[in-house]
Amino acid sequence: QLRWTCVTSRGRHRTPLGLSGVYANAVYTATAHGWPKIPPQDTTWKLEEDLELDEIRLKDYLKKKETGSLIVTAKQQQLEASLAQVELSPSPEGFLQFGHRVMFLSHQSKGFLSANAYDPVQKSQDAWILTTGPNGYPCVRNVFELERADYHDGFDDECVHYGQNVRCKIHPFSKIETPAYLHSELVTALAAAKFSRHQEVTVLAAPTGETLWQVLYPDTQARFEMEGEPVPAGSPVVLRHVQTGSFLASDEIPYNNLFGMEFEVHCFAYYSLNKTQNLVGEKRGDITGDHNLRKHGLPNIWTVVTATHGLGGESTGEPIPEANQ
Repeated sequence: QLRWTCVTSRGRHRTPLGLSGVYANAVYTATAHGWPKIPPQDTTWKLEEDLELDEIRLKDYLKKKETGSLIVTAKQQQLEASLAQVELSPSPEGFLQFGHRVMFLSHQSKGFLSANAYDPVQKSQDAWILTTGPNGYPCVRNVFELERADYHDGFDDECVHYGQNVRCKIHPFSKIETPAYLHSELVTALAAAKFSRHQEVTVLAAPTGETLWQVLYPDTQARFEMEGEPVPAGSPVVLRHVQTGSFLASDEIPYNNLFGMEFEVHCFAYYSLNKTQNLVGEKRGDITGDHNLRKHGLPNIWTVVTATHGLGGESTGEPIPEANQ
């Protein structure tokens, strides 16, 4: 039964509702079960304190709601800023060109290469973590622009060629206030992928030497012959980091962030473990020691998606090369 509890220096007393003012220097509280332990205080009304506290909480809530600082509102604003739609570039000629805005689809994680503007990394320049996510809609966090690294590289046209140095640039959005470039570096005690501990891959806010990449033909046995040829749009490729010689990869390693469960991106050479008989081929004169005949695993294979080729677009007709883990 709901009653008032009067706590005085002489002990506790029960009084019915309406008679709570007969005791001086008392603390009054309402309870439905038992008698709570309340230290005696002078003329302090528990119910009035609760009401004042509720009013303070309500004012604080309304203020945060108006300024957009609520946790739910802030997360919604972050998602809206990161998922703004962007148009992919069409490739009517069937080849990748510099200036094209493309997406990179991993054959292993089935996710698209994406930047997280709310997961910064400590580098010499501002940097942010990359993951592969299931969002297949072109947006500011998963669309990259192909940029030419050197205009004196020996190629006269604007097509991207196998073995040519390129940079992959992401445009500013949210916390990323300047153009950022696909970046990697050697593994150190302070720089490594969060879970696999392979080479860390980020986007860096400066076009340094560690942001240079090469698009390679995925079949190692035909790579030498394909060197210098234009890269077909929507075709599977391998991205090699120029400075370290490692390969861009994404495996099914869960990476939870603001956008849900995504997968880690790193650099590592996922070659097959079978014997390739290199010495026999060198003895016959078919190959040299410069040829690497081990096949790439699926974590190293990516599809470059444009508006007209790749996922949901036209097919290049080129089969995906076999890959062994």
